[in-house]
Amino acid sequence: MRRIIALAAIAAALMITTGTAVAKTAAPSYSDLPKLEPQPQHMTACSRIGNFFTRAHYKVITLDEDFASKVIDQYLSYLDYNRSLLTRAEVDSIKSNRALILRALSNCELDYPFQIYENVVKKRFVKYKYFLDAASARIDLSSDQKIEIDRRKAPFFESETDLRSEWNAEIKNEYINQILSGKSDAKARDRLQKRYLAALQKLVQTKPEDAFSTFENAFASSIDPHTNYFSPSDSEAFNEDMNLSLEGIGAVLTSDDENTTITQIIPGSPADRSKKLHAKDRIVGVRQQDGRYDDIIGWRLSDVVKKIKGPKGTKVTLDIERGDGANAKTFSVELIRDRVRLQDREAKGEVKTAADGTKVGVISVKSFYTNLHSDIKRELGKLATQNVAAVIIDLRTDGGGLLPEAVDSTGLFIKSGPVVVVRDMTGAEAPQYDSDPEIAYSGPLVVMINRLSASSSEIMAAALRDYGRALIVGSTSFGKGTVQQNRPLERIYDFSREPLGAIHYTIAKFYRVNGGSTQLKGVEPDIALPELVDSAEFGERNEENALPWDRINAVRYDPYLNISAYVPELKQAHEQRTANDPVFKIFDDEMARYRKLKAEKFLSVNLEKRRAIKKQDDEFRLKAANIRLKAMGKPQIQKIEDLPDDFEFADVLLNETVNIASDLARAEKEHVYPAATAPVLSRYAPPSGITLEQ
Repeated sequence: MRRIIALAAIAAALMITTGTAVAKTAAPSYSDLPKLEPQPQHMTACSRIGNFFTRAHYKVITLDEDFASKVIDQYLSYLDYNRSLLTRAEVDSIKSNRALILRALSNCELDYPFQIYENVVKKRFVKYKYFLDAASARIDLSSDQKIEIDRRKAPFFESETDLRSEWNAEIKNEYINQILSGKSDAKARDRLQKRYLAALQKLVQTKPEDAFSTFENAFASSIDPHTNYFSPSDSEAFNEDMNLSLEGIGAVLTSDDENTTITQIIPGSPADRSKKLHAKDRIVGVRQQDGRYDDIIGWRLSDVVKKIKGPKGTKVTLDIERGDGANAKTFSVELIRDRVRLQDREAKGEVKTAADGTKVGVISVKSFYTNLHSDIKRELGKLATQNVAAVIIDLRTDGGGLLPEAVDSTGLFIKSGPVVVVRDMTGAEAPQYDSDPEIAYSGPLVVMINRLSASSSEIMAAALRDYGRALIVGSTSFGKGTVQQNRPLERIYDFSREPLGAIHYTIAKFYRVNGGSTQLKGVEPDIALPELVDSAEFGERNEENALPWDRINAVRYDPYLNISAYVPELKQAHEQRTANDPVFKIFDDEMARYRKLKAEKFLSVNLEKRRAIKKQDDEFRLKAANIRLKAMGKPQIQKIEDLPDDFEFADVLLNETVNIASDLARAEKEHVYPAATAPVLSRYAPPSGITLEQ
């Protein structure tokens, strides 16, 4: 999941880049584009990245022309994701220069990769200028022209003429999207003009770090999908995410055309305590404590963040715009930076009531951050005071995090014993043990997973299932069975003041205590719930260069009971409850409709045909929304636009899992099943001081 974030940052670098603010209305010229050249710190970072990737990575690679070809393919996928910038001849020229790419990988001769990046920035500039001009001219929406929805695997276009035909279809599609969202012709054109003017402004702000980061990540992902280079700013963000804290003002920001907009205020933060900032406010200027001022209109988001963040106790003043048109107002807000705890990412518990009146505790875990196990233990203590009959650990869409936290969090529910086995590049296998004999919660336990539960989530779910400690409910998990290490590239003896960033690379694979692997296959649920994302799109098996599945011998462990004995009874009760549930049927219908639409590779850019498609889509969404509203006891709506943007439907899958947890609590109380027999293997000895009971 970190790879998805990293690749999003790379893609953003092509459209959201930085430097001095550009005039709000002036379109930059082609000559304003910067010359991109490798910097001294890039040479140092490149050398160290190459050493780690070739000598310390779990997967052994050889830097030859075949590998260079893979890197080229990855690089092009980042630079021209939808294959609408480069012609086939340009791509063939790049591929014919594998030797230059190999020298960049082996000897850090980075001029050629930088040249490729710079050329693509120029082509992107030409494309956006074409879009900007097209948004001012007449747009013919009466033809039968179509646009290919997903061109990631499509052939590159043969000529510049073919490219412009594609661009023509793309701008038509963008304009149609604005019209179908309810904008008038004038407002649709204005929105597109602002969008592409901002994109041109940000291209002019492209930095050498953008080229370096993209190329090194092409190198990294050619080895495996979870190996990354983190630029200095990305590295800082990663560390903040793992520690759930940062020093700044506590506002979540987004880039909206040329504007930086506040999307969320973090509770308890300086921004929250000021009582002066709201979601949708636009930040237009930043003044530092020493008086330095920056007009940040047109800046890329990462540079705005650098200006706003700062050491605890320092002052920053934000110029804010609120509202639009005649109602717009401008004012300044002075804030004192502080350490901000990202509380919305912390594990949180709540009590839910099952259909039969049973109280069930639910702990939502969004990531495996530092000291997660302490937060789970705290929430379990709170739930214990409310006499819950069962507990659910909700790991849905949890992309993982720290391996030790997966071990320690699992240990809250089992006696001492191995949680996961880690095998390194030499083939050495090392069980990771829970060394604490204390059990924080010993009652009925359910773990929820879905297709986006990955890595540490899968370790915890698999271990609790193998021990017979928990019932697994949901959909098959992501299938990431690899372990990564985050390593800064700086050394204490470095004389340069320029930061070098960090690498995140695969050092091992992990295995279940029963010897199985989650790699590619994931963790399968005992009771399946509807999938809300397409498993054909998401999952390790869909990632390029993913490591293969394999297994090892089981490790000695002592399961609690044969939880599989409960599954038929629990599954039957679940199916009886949901067989005629209209909301569950809607989930299935939505997925079937999505897959059908995805199978249609082309989309018309004829306005009337698109209106007909939108009408069908709105009718389907309206029907689905009203079914879900009825289930919630809410009034029906007449059109889909009547549903507020921030409206949240009931979490039907969680509610059903609460019922399953109640059934499990009753089953464990009424039936006694014999404990499962664990394998006993002499090749693994418990660490000193740990006793594994027979």
